[in-house]
Amino acid sequence: MRKFFAILRYLIPYWRKSLLSVLCNLLAAVFSVISFTMVIPFLSILFSKQNFNPNPVPFALSVESVQHNFNYLLGYIVNQYGTINALLFIIGIVLVFTLLKNIFLFTGKYLIIHIRTGVIKDIRNELIEKILDFDLSYFSNEKRGDIISKMIVDVKEIEMSIISSLEMFFKDPVLLVVYIYVLFLMSAKLTLIALVLFPVSAIIIGRIGKSLRTKTFRGQQKMGALMGMLEEVLSGIKIVKAFNAEHTVKNRFVGMNERFTQLFNRIGQRRALANPLSDVIATVTILIIMWFGGKMVLSPEATISSQVFIGYLAVFTQVIAPARSISNGYYNIQKGMASILRVNSILEHTYTIKDKDDALLMDDFKQSIEFKNVYFSYETEQKNVLKNINLKINKGETIALVGASGSGKSTIVDLLPRFFDPDQGEILIDNIPITDLRITSLRNLFGYVNQQPVLFNDTIYHNITLGDENVDLAMVQKAAKSANAHDFISKTAHGYQTNLGESGDKLSLGEKQRITIARAILKNPPILILDEATSALDYESEYMVREAIQNLMKNRTTIAIAHRLSTIKNADRIVVIKNGEIVEQGKHDELISQNGVYAHLFRMETFNS
Repeated sequence: MRKFFAILRYLIPYWRKSLLSVLCNLLAAVFSVISFTMVIPFLSILFSKQNFNPNPVPFALSVESVQHNFNYLLGYIVNQYGTINALLFIIGIVLVFTLLKNIFLFTGKYLIIHIRTGVIKDIRNELIEKILDFDLSYFSNEKRGDIISKMIVDVKEIEMSIISSLEMFFKDPVLLVVYIYVLFLMSAKLTLIALVLFPVSAIIIGRIGKSLRTKTFRGQQKMGALMGMLEEVLSGIKIVKAFNAEHTVKNRFVGMNERFTQLFNRIGQRRALANPLSDVIATVTILIIMWFGGKMVLSPEATISSQVFIGYLAVFTQVIAPARSISNGYYNIQKGMASILRVNSILEHTYTIKDKDDALLMDDFKQSIEFKNVYFSYETEQKNVLKNINLKINKGETIALVGASGSGKSTIVDLLPRFFDPDQGEILIDNIPITDLRITSLRNLFGYVNQQPVLFNDTIYHNITLGDENVDLAMVQKAAKSANAHDFISKTAHGYQTNLGESGDKLSLGEKQRITIARAILKNPPILILDEATSALDYESEYMVREAIQNLMKNRTTIAIAHRLSTIKNADRIVVIKNGEIVEQGKHDELISQNGVYAHLFRMETFNS
């Protein structure tokens, strides 16, 4: 239950509305009780069994005072205006108090709606904040489909099952307390009998609820896998069609979907038990109360009158609805607990890469970048991806990293902005370990142009600025011109305000790449990381992009992951990586003359990512 109460902490900002909702429900319960207890004087007058108090007593906030004075008032009306008008008076009271009850019930529900939507909004906001702060190792170990499922499906399940049960917390217990208090006043013996029966039903419901939570957790995991597969299919739809693999993919999905459906059928069956089970328990309880109450009325030494007993039953029937709601709420909570556990796996995830308390700011890059005896391995792999990396990059140098696929080139550049931290050794910028720098400050030093351009479903303007609010259109246009992007942007429907669609699919690959180069130019970082940005382009696009990259590289320190010979021939230094180790360094001609790994790669033309 600790996990459950961890979710309820989101109620704290809404404590005023919560308190007001409880107050409204309390008033609604009081007016409801008054309405139903009116059956007692109504029946007494109807069957001429009511004895009226001849004199009022001083008013006080007590049951005895209210009962005495109401009895006196009713007697006065009977004596002055007749029994018919007295019955109309009681009916009027019932109508007024019923209206008041429902007004306060509506107000209570209205407040709960705002609390419910606010809590879900806060959970989603905290989730996205956590996910954006996670280091990349989290995303290496978690499937994207499962993360999406937790963000969308599980949060929705929490809303439907847990947060929707807020009414149970704020209304039903209040109603139960008021009703049971009144029932004790009417007949303590009958009420004690009813209370003995409640724990029995709680034990039965608890056993089914425990099973429900276990199966629901498995079901949510299946949903994550199903969404992951769907995301794979959609992202690779061209390949599926190109290989005529529709039938194979469909069969895989149908099989997984069938298993998912069967599991959720079993979950639904258990959840469907809530209403009939609570109905049976409520009916049995009422029948037992009717049996004992009937004996108490009909016995020679009757301890309760028939009209009071009927009034008792009228009030007792009102206990059933909140009791059933609590029962259903318990089922909902058990079902939602599975989603709480999955969402908490994000909310309670501990950061492995974070700022030190006294982290330093670095506004500029002045001297060098240095790797000292760096070793690194991914959590999911046993072997080292990088081994004993020692490399110094001076300011203004252009360094090319070369090696076969999987040699560790990308891992080296990923360590620089602390996407990961090395297992051994250290990385320094201007002789300061990067672990001593504030992460945001460190990452501001770098600009990226990737092999696969990353664009968002937003305007061209916002894709270039990417959250930087300290720029204007003129600055964006200047960056776009340097990236050879301004001309084609101007020809789009709305210029810089044109929406690019999902992943920027409205543009060609070369145009996408020039947008990302404009983004890097606008950021104006001192250190540039290039993951061969031209390897997938046609010649015309490559020429435009290459010229844009040359503009970007001016007066910057550049680290390029190389795939094509033409991009590295003029590098100040080529660093050759093999099996996670630096095996060669030097200029192109020097490495060719050594006839080593680089010369072999050059001859084979295997500059792969």
